[in-house]
Amino acid sequence: MMSRTRFLLALALSLSAASACDEAIDSEFGALDEVELRPGGFGGTGGVLLNTSAIGDHPLHELDRFGKLHEDVQLVAVYLKIVNKDQITWLKLDEVWSEKGQIVGRIKDVYYKDKAFLGSRWDLATYGGGIAKRKMYVDKYRYDAVDGNHKYVFAYPKDATYGMHFYTKKTQPIKETGMLGACGDINGEGLEAVVYEDLRVDMKDGYVDNEKDLINIACLDGGIGKAALWGFRPWDIGYYEFMGAIRTIRADYCGDGDSWTRPGTGIELEDKWGYHTFADPLLKTEALFGPKGAACVTRPRRAEFQLTGVECNGAKLPDCKDAELGDFADTYYWTKAP
Repeated sequence: MMSRTRFLLALALSLSAASACDEAIDSEFGALDEVELRPGGFGGTGGVLLNTSAIGDHPLHELDRFGKLHEDVQLVAVYLKIVNKDQITWLKLDEVWSEKGQIVGRIKDVYYKDKAFLGSRWDLATYGGGIAKRKMYVDKYRYDAVDGNHKYVFAYPKDATYGMHFYTKKTQPIKETGMLGACGDINGEGLEAVVYEDLRVDMKDGYVDNEKDLINIACLDGGIGKAALWGFRPWDIGYYEFMGAIRTIRADYCGDGDSWTRPGTGIELEDKWGYHTFADPLLKTEALFGPKGAACVTRPRRAEFQLTGVECNGAKLPDCKDAELGDFADTYYWTKAP
């Protein structure tokens, strides 16, 4: 089995070679019947997830950096871990935020980022079931120069009171630690996440909004996190256009949050910014995508829909025929399927 590091490097290199493939980490995240898939195409059985982050039995997608209650989670405080010989000191940050994918903190007029957040402790209060006080840690951090993303492994204590992971319904320990991966794990290594600033994503319909003071924690095996791997980041292309990237990745044809694909399904992609162009221009068009979903579909990504086509709100989406990117308003992504 390919290691996590080699896999992500291979994925990044394949994207730089102008192709896109949704053969992401989901296939190793858990078997389909072990994962709570939502929202779902395939008659409700689910497709590529929007996100997979959880602290035990409580999902964790976004935090208000000033401690306001958001999605039944409240950020109480963030502490930096300072080790001096055998002594550990916890320094409470006055303020924490994310800036172009990087977590930044401040104590008075001193600013912290990068590896300063290794081992940092995030105290949280959760509502809506289970224990009320939880802790989260940054177990690993790296800047990936290949794809230009800051990547974090978030973890929580291996504590029975936290319950089973909300999505995988099992414990996923990180090797040589007493912690479990908030994004799950591969071979005992916690899966990585990216962070977005001021990003609000509705976990039911996939609607994206620019909401001030949020820190969005997006696992790289979910649609939101994959967008960064594919080169699409809201501070570069805009939040509205970023919504289109998520819908493209998840084959969210109807723009309602339902995914019409599954992990391991390959596509090729071209976009209006020129990040990607088709490696094989002879492939048949799948669809033209934008923030509202697909404007047209010629060849659905999955074979089980290629005879029936795609219906949204009782109406079949039109065939793209000879359409090209830009032929429809608000279409930024052109995909082709093998």
